[in-house]
Amino acid sequence: MIQLTGAGLTTMLNQVDPSQHQALLASGPAGALGILPTAQLNSVAEAALDMALGETPTVPTQEATTAATGEVVPDAKIVGRSENPSTHILVHNMFDKDEETEQGWEEDIKLDFEEECSQYGKIFSVLVMSKEPGGKIYASFDSVDSATNCAKALAGRWFDKRQLRVEFVDSVPN
Repeated sequence: MIQLTGAGLTTMLNQVDPSQHQALLASGPAGALGILPTAQLNSVAEAALDMALGETPTVPTQEATTAATGEVVPDAKIVGRSENPSTHILVHNMFDKDEETEQGWEEDIKLDFEEECSQYGKIFSVLVMSKEPGGKIYASFDSVDSATNCAKALAGRWFDKRQLRVEFVDSVPN
């Protein structure tokens, strides 16, 4: 049986199909060493079990499953729908509507967002979804390149103790 510490983990990773090494390397320096975020540890454990049973181990993907809900949660550093970019992005987790108490907070966060994101291109509009859960902000840019640069810069970034998730959308709500 292979232990999941030190040389045992290295041995396990060396037995992974070389074509799947990219999935590990994509998770950054820690992933290249086989050190994965907590959400991916279950996948590593499953791979170790596969090896112990003589089966081909599976590599953790960029998606992890939450233990409580079984819901698939994408890696926050990956921009959603990046295979089909548009001039519109949706940023999740920018705020918690239930924690915002200051008068006019919606306008403050909109201005902060515009200031930060304008370095990536011209912004046509920003919509703060202040009444909905999820801390959502929509933004429309002058070009797909501007939206892409902004999305890549924000995806996975931490803002006020929350990790941002970004995805491309077809349009912005009215």
